Amino acid sequence: MQISRLFEMLYILQERGQVTASELARRFEVSQRTVYRDAQALCEAGVPIYAQSGRGGGLRILPGYQIKSALLSEEERKTVLSALRAMEQVGAADAALLRRLTALLGGSQPDWVEIDFSDWSGRRQALFGALRTAILLGRQVALDYCAEGGESARRRVCPVKLWFKGRTWYLRAYCMERRAMRTFKLTRILRAEMLPEGFPPEAPADAGGDKDAWEAAEPLRFTLLADACMAYRVYDDFLPEWVTRLPDGGFRIEAEFPPGEWNASLILGYGEHAEVTRPEGLRREIAERARKMAARYGNA
Repeated sequence: MQISRLFEMLYILQERGQVTASELARRFEVSQRTVYRDAQALCEAGVPIYAQSGRGGGLRILPGYQIKSALLSEEERKTVLSALRAMEQVGAADAALLRRLTALLGGSQPDWVEIDFSDWSGRRQALFGALRTAILLGRQVALDYCAEGGESARRRVCPVKLWFKGRTWYLRAYCMERRAMRTFKLTRILRAEMLPEGFPPEAPADAGGDKDAWEAAEPLRFTLLADACMAYRVYDDFLPEWVTRLPDGGFRIEAEFPPGEWNASLILGYGEHAEVTRPEGLRREIAERARKMAARYGNA
């Protein structure tokens, strides 16, 4: 690919100062004419490359040149460096190549962000790494997955994308049994095994196209009143624009989430310090669950 070749040529010239066209031609497995065309393309982009003839000659770059002075602003350079570091942390690209590009872009900058995809226990790091590898290699994966009803089922999927949404990681994958895209919550994946088979022709190459039923469903909109003592939970669970502080210090929350059992579990976690005022169906569901909980502890 020409763009990759141009970047590597520029890196070699900056690192070594001078390289012959024949050496670059052998390295990239192209003709010397192609090397000179690439050098001309870099010159047209503002990179000060010139050819020195005679014994010991070759392509040279002006000493002290940095790519940032010709192609990128300081802010753009810092943005690209941050992106490169993030890619290296998640293993999304070759570390050696990224180090070269970082050097090419002109040194270091404050290490202001760190990305860690493991949970606090560290047990899910292996799962994340296995899914990432399967996505990059285009290999099918067998999952033991715990569905919302509690039952565990074996799923054979073509993983397409790891997706972070609402403080939770999901896997977007083409399900071989359902013949459609599905969304799997990573915390419910009990086991994952990468298989030797690649994706079938009908499997999509990305996560675009039609949404699955979970994503396409109408969101559940509800109103929740919470006591002042639950402030730490309110701001953890809900967007600031959903929250209104009341005169007594409590909160009124106007929220909307994808439908599912987890909405009731979230609200029940507030115990006696919160009350659903609408919709009536969710209010009845919370009341029924509270009665069942009370019955379980009836003899306490």
